[in-house]
Amino acid sequence: GMVNLHRASRISWHSHPSYELLFLLEGAAVYEFKQGQALELRGGHFLVIPPRAEHRGAHGVRAPAVICGLALDPKHRHAAQGTPFTRDDLARIQSALQDAAFTLHSLSSALRGLLRWLMAETAAYWEEPRRPDADAALRTLVCTVVVEASRQMSLRPAVPKEIVAAGVEYLRQHCAEPVHIPDLVRHLGFGRARVFQLFKSELGLTPNDCLQRMRIEKATELLKDPQRS
Repeated sequence: GMVNLHRASRISWHSHPSYELLFLLEGAAVYEFKQGQALELRGGHFLVIPPRAEHRGAHGVRAPAVICGLALDPKHRHAAQGTPFTRDDLARIQSALQDAAFTLHSLSSALRGLLRWLMAETAAYWEEPRRPDADAALRTLVCTVVVEASRQMSLRPAVPKEIVAAGVEYLRQHCAEPVHIPDLVRHLGFGRARVFQLFKSELGLTPNDCLQRMRIEKATELLKDPQRS
C-alpha cells in the first residue's frame, strides 16, 4: 500500500494480522503502541510493526508525510507464490522481521530509489491496470524492496549521533579534496534534507559549515609548522 498525505489525518488504534513495514520517505510521524511506547520516524527511516501490535498515530493523528507501506507474512502457506523466494529465504526474512520489530532502521539510497519506483508503478497500475507487464513489474519491485529492507534490518539501528559521526569522519578524510555534499549524502544513505537536519540538530552546523571548520583547523596546523614556508 502507499500513503501520500498532504495534511494530517485521523488514525485510531488498529493492528494487522501480518508484519507491517512503514517506509517514511518525507516528513515525520509518531506512532504510539498500546503497550506504552512511542516511536518517532523522520524521512529516511523505516519501522517494522509486528502482527497484532495495536498502534495509532500520536494522539490519534498522523502528520503530513510520504509513506510507503508493505504487509508481509512470510509464514503464510502461499507466501512464496509469484516470488523468487525459497522457503529458506522466507525463513530468513521472518527472522529479520522478528529481530527488527519496534526498531528504526535507515533507508539506504538503493532502498529509497526502489520505493520511489514502486510508488510510481503503483500509481500507474491503478491508472492502467490492464497493461501487460503491470503485475510482473509490481511483483518484482515488491520482492526487491523486501530483499533490500532485509539487508538494512541486519545492520545496526539508525542512531542520529552515529550517523553524524560517520558523516564527520567522511568529511575529515576528504577535506583536502574537492568535496561535494551529494557525495556525503550518498555515503550516508539519506536524503539531503535529512542529512542537513541531523548535522544541525547534533552539531549546530550544516555539513558545509563543518567542512569549512575542518579546513580552517587544518590550515592553522600547517601555519604552525616551522618547516613550511
